[in-house]
Amino acid sequence: MKPPNLLTILITVIFLLPFSSSFAQDYTRWKLPQGAIARFGKGRLCDFAYFPDGTRLAVASSIGIWIYDVRTGEELDLFVEATSYASSIALAPDGQTLAIASGTSDIYLWDTRTHKQKDLLISPEYVYNLAFSPTGETLASAGENNIIHVWNPHTGELLRTLTGHTSGARSLTYSLDGKMLASIGSRQNNKICLWDVRTGKLLKTITEHPKRVDSVVYSPDNLTLASAGRDAKIRLWNVRTGDLLKTLTGHTTIVESLAYSSDGATLVSGSSDKTIRLWDVRTGDLLKTLTGHTSDIYSVIFSPDGETLASMGHDGTIRFWDAHTGKHLKTISNHTLSVHSVAFSPDGSTFTNTGMADNTIPIRDAHTGKLLKIFDGDTDLFCSVRYSPDGSTLAAGSLEGPIWLWDTQTGERLHILTKNEFETHSLVYSPDGATLMSGSSDKTIRLWDARTGELLKTISENITRANPSISFSPDGDIFAVATDENVIRLRDMHTGKIKATLKGHTHPVTSVAFSSNRSVLASGSEDRTIRLWNVTTGELLLTFPEQSSWITSIAFAPDGQTIAGGGAVRNADRIWVSTPQNRTYRAWV
Repeated sequence: MKPPNLLTILITVIFLLPFSSSFAQDYTRWKLPQGAIARFGKGRLCDFAYFPDGTRLAVASSIGIWIYDVRTGEELDLFVEATSYASSIALAPDGQTLAIASGTSDIYLWDTRTHKQKDLLISPEYVYNLAFSPTGETLASAGENNIIHVWNPHTGELLRTLTGHTSGARSLTYSLDGKMLASIGSRQNNKICLWDVRTGKLLKTITEHPKRVDSVVYSPDNLTLASAGRDAKIRLWNVRTGDLLKTLTGHTTIVESLAYSSDGATLVSGSSDKTIRLWDVRTGDLLKTLTGHTSDIYSVIFSPDGETLASMGHDGTIRFWDAHTGKHLKTISNHTLSVHSVAFSPDGSTFTNTGMADNTIPIRDAHTGKLLKIFDGDTDLFCSVRYSPDGSTLAAGSLEGPIWLWDTQTGERLHILTKNEFETHSLVYSPDGATLMSGSSDKTIRLWDARTGELLKTISENITRANPSISFSPDGDIFAVATDENVIRLRDMHTGKIKATLKGHTHPVTSVAFSSNRSVLASGSEDRTIRLWNVTTGELLLTFPEQSSWITSIAFAPDGQTIAGGGAVRNADRIWVSTPQNRTYRAWV
């Protein structure tokens, strides 16, 4: 099962850091957008596949295709030329052709030796899943319009269409002899379809699953089909008759992926319960349970020689296991689900970020990218981060609610602010560093004593947006709050009372930022505009032309002359840099 199609944010540093030769051969400098000097994070994991010789692994991510050395875990290459987003990949049996689905109607066929595009197949529908036949003679694609297309990957010819699904089609798997194809429906569908690939005929439909099916796989002898899904059970079916042969129970929640060993004796399953389980197919007995992933496991595959098992998880890691002993061998990391917050230290020497699937805060050297230290949040997953004005303290908000404070020099944990049980996506310090303000998903703003951790005030009146964007004025007298009512409210820092309401946006306001001299407030909105306001009078000074997506984040440069706005276009992120005086723009994806 593929992970949900969520927008993924990478940390791309643009003209902010001096060039360092230490990046020269580093993967953080590979295939960067124009103007960027480094990338930290490898994109959200989407799919993976072994090369036939078992020495390399192709990994589809939200920025392209990574190629890894399986033995060392080292990054070998990054394909971004075909598409900046890959929802599904399939390797031809000879390993020379890589098929890539990008969540659009385009299917890219890429030569893995020359790094050149061999062909582009245009499907009538958005494509989310691909599978090569074991002989490499056909390529099957499935998407949102209930139809499976079978292609000749050598000529690009569409050979036939398979119709029978009613709610989209996905999770394609060929029988080992290449004669049959199994597919499952999208959304809440519990139907499994078995097809004759040569004729396109629907051979059999299995509908006995009580809930949605998420994975199907043929046994190596083509006689058995294994399926699993939302009811946490694995079922084995007779391919010829459709009869249920056996039910394997043990997982406690959704089973997202299945794979047979090459001899057909063992079935492996990956689940949302964070475990991998190995089963004796003949007896149905549970052989081993592998643990280590900290979140859902959505894909498991055996290496071509059957000696190693690879798993891919929602925690942003790929883990390798000894298929016989279950011993953990190595981990490939840094494929964060998303990056929700980035912060530079006040002196610009370090920066950090938070990722939705991570319980750690990495501190990096801003000039070299070197990892300096890691702050651990135990089981809390962090979604916001902020340095204190003097750089001595780092605050991080979590999905679970608590806010963590660390000493940036010693790494000592200073406080955990626990009087909050809701996601904390917004954090901002007062200019003097005495007060920390947080915005949470319960539509409240809390003010904390940054030194003692004491809760000073809770503001809920007229807070209409969950996790609202907040910005302090440089003098600390007022703060701005974004709302879902299409307005920005300016509040008194000491009383919390509303001092002014700025009206003009036509959709919810997502982000706010003060200029360094306090005179101007910038706002970004779901109406795709950036607007500038006179803080004293509330007058709308300037509206920049509508951009190609929502504005999700906004910031002033220290000199107040440049504004950076971030947004997301389908499956990609965009940064606009604008100059108010002449309205010039630069953009990166």
